Amino acid sequence: MRRALSIVLLILGTLGFAQQIPVVIERLAISLWPEYDDPRLLVIYRGELAEDPTSSLVFTLPRTAQIHAVAHVGPAGTLLTDAWQILPEDNEQLVLFTPGSRRFQVEYYDDVLGTAPERAFVFQFRSDRYDIKNLEIEVQQPLRATGFQASPALEPQGVDTRGFHYFGRRVGAVPPGTLIEQRVSYRKTDTLPSLRPAALSSLVWAGAGLIVAALGVISLLWLRQRRRTARATAPQRPARFCVRCGYRFRADEHFCPQCGQRRSA
Repeated sequence: MRRALSIVLLILGTLGFAQQIPVVIERLAISLWPEYDDPRLLVIYRGELAEDPTSSLVFTLPRTAQIHAVAHVGPAGTLLTDAWQILPEDNEQLVLFTPGSRRFQVEYYDDVLGTAPERAFVFQFRSDRYDIKNLEIEVQQPLRATGFQASPALEPQGVDTRGFHYFGRRVGAVPPGTLIEQRVSYRKTDTLPSLRPAALSSLVWAGAGLIVAALGVISLLWLRQRRRTARATAPQRPARFCVRCGYRFRADEHFCPQCGQRRSA
């Protein structure tokens, strides 16, 4: 109990220290992908700080949110995992982490969609601690969904190679404490995520290919072993001609009657 209390006090102290240092988020793009690879809503924060991080970042998430990944962008442009902590707070929760670079990414799932054909969700974002210079919101329409609507209105952003339609809006500058809200509704008769059927099919075919390849290797090894065994156990037939003088042996002869050479096996 004392150790748990010490951890909470340490986190609260870190939060207080972070609030004393002004942190500016130069750009924050929030992606909302309902039923992408999971029946829930996938939320992705992609941010860039105005300066190198000197303290932990803290974001308020819904109580029902489940963190999927916290990372920063490395020198090679790849995502590198960062350590993170969750601190419950009333009906919400705080995610606390220190990014390894100016560019960071946070992903979480939120169970807010339900299973009825008419589906809707309300996304809320509030940054109590940071001044955001440029905020953008992007929404991905699920595959097989129709009647897509959004409030505030979103502009079409195009279609990717997998058939996903994207919509978005530029919110702009957001002072600390400002509540940002986005409502989305659509109709979808099935409860399968957009990528689950394709991913499952790929896994099935990949698994079948591995099984066929393994059976082929096993069959080849079995045939080779069978040939070796057959050669080892096959009866040895004696030579029909003398290796020294060429005499043709009779069936009962073991030595050459001309040169005395032993008949080879």
